[in-house]
Amino acid sequence: MSDQTAATGSTDELLAELRSQVEAYERGSATAEYSPEGRLLRANDAFAELVGVDPAGIVGTDHRSLVSPEVADSAEYTELWDQLRSGSNLTGEFRLLWQGGGDRWIRSSWVPVKNRAGEVVKVIEHALDVTQGKRATADAQGKIQAIYRSQAVIEFDLDGHILDANDNFLDLVGYSRDEVVGRHHRMFVSEADAQSQDYQDFWQRLGAGEFVSGEFHRYGKGGKDVWLQAVYNPILGIDGKPWKVVKFAVDVTEAKARNADFEGKVTAIRRSQAVIEFDLDGIVLEANDAFLDLMGYRQDEIVGRHHRMFVDPDEASRPEYRSFWEKLGRGEFHSAEYRRIAKDGSEVWIRATYNPILDADGKPVKVVKFAHDVTAEKLRNAEIAGRMAAIDRSQAVIEFDLDGRIRTANENFLNTVGYTLDEIVGRHHSMFCTDEYAASDDYRDLWARLRDGEFRSGRFHRLGKDGRDVWLQSSYSPILDLHGRPEKVVKFAYDVTEQVRLEQQLNSVPA
Repeated sequence: MSDQTAATGSTDELLAELRSQVEAYERGSATAEYSPEGRLLRANDAFAELVGVDPAGIVGTDHRSLVSPEVADSAEYTELWDQLRSGSNLTGEFRLLWQGGGDRWIRSSWVPVKNRAGEVVKVIEHALDVTQGKRATADAQGKIQAIYRSQAVIEFDLDGHILDANDNFLDLVGYSRDEVVGRHHRMFVSEADAQSQDYQDFWQRLGAGEFVSGEFHRYGKGGKDVWLQAVYNPILGIDGKPWKVVKFAVDVTEAKARNADFEGKVTAIRRSQAVIEFDLDGIVLEANDAFLDLMGYRQDEIVGRHHRMFVDPDEASRPEYRSFWEKLGRGEFHSAEYRRIAKDGSEVWIRATYNPILDADGKPVKVVKFAHDVTAEKLRNAEIAGRMAAIDRSQAVIEFDLDGRIRTANENFLNTVGYTLDEIVGRHHSMFCTDEYAASDDYRDLWARLRDGEFRSGRFHRLGKDGRDVWLQSSYSPILDLHGRPEKVVKFAYDVTEQVRLEQQLNSVPA
């Protein structure tokens, strides 16, 4: 055998081996070949299945017919083929218009093939279907965006230094982003708390990967009180170890203050969230244990059923209810307090947000609802409001600041003294007293004791409009804030003028 024959044999064997390797690779990969202008020359079965057509059916078509119009018309798409024609290897993700119905996302590697003169004669594409991964990512991102829209969010490193915060959190505490990033979480707590062992243990637990939730008293800019229902979530890296902490919080300061005004004390807000997911038609996909416990169902009793199972039948039949789900299907966010019906028929009130979850194209795919149980709060407030309404109907009531300035009064009080509300708001309580009494030590002592939080009651002589005598059986009740400090004074009174006059007349009759 000549050297030339041997060389030819070696070349044939090398080509056969290379061809075998290419064929083996193509059996496990979706592969297509294009002209430098993007005309499809050949596609294997895997690629044809990926785009949803017969292999012979796409030969000769232009690559741009496989992608969405917005991709085909983009500058990035033009740049892609310009670079391929220049000989550059490229990778990227693309949205195909799948002929089988719907869209598919693929991750492609593009390899230009050159002739001996260095000219690109064709382009080979190796593609991988990443549709499921894209959908899972969009679902996760949608849930995160829903939480960011509805809650205050702040991030820390494992030592408690602030990495970032969203606008909801910054608005809540009154700081700008530059004022908090890089500083320690202790800027939001009292000095005593920051130095406590509990606070050190708190960050050690987070650093060890423990989840911490509860209700927390914090301080905003200027020392303002902020109460948060919050969850501290250690975020794990790919090695399974924590590398930062994300805190999701709900502002409950207003509810705290309202309950203190009504009851003089603060009750705990529910410590966990109830979560349930629906498709766009309102069919239940899944729910967490907190939601199931709240409504009294098992998972298999609600999955596949419609949201209306939790709604009063009269409400579910109204056009507003249908409109509610139509708006959610269009991607509109909803937040409010809602009345719902548990499995045993009992009434449940929740403070909830309905959050449409968007796919990779920004289209709603399902709805996630985050909820807090506020049933006890609603019943308690209704009872307290009812009691206050009963008192308001039967007694004369007036409110003062701690200096004795009038803030408001009910109709019973106004009728008793003969003034309108505009005539007394902002004026001092002394307008109802004689000049002699208003200048006395007893009068100054009355307001000093009230400012100290002391309760005073008795029968008091007061002056109505035009100086007429009014006698009141009254109680002056200091109202305390969240820290037990007096913040205003409420006076409850009965008009006993006629009774006093009768007593005076009887006392004036000779024995």
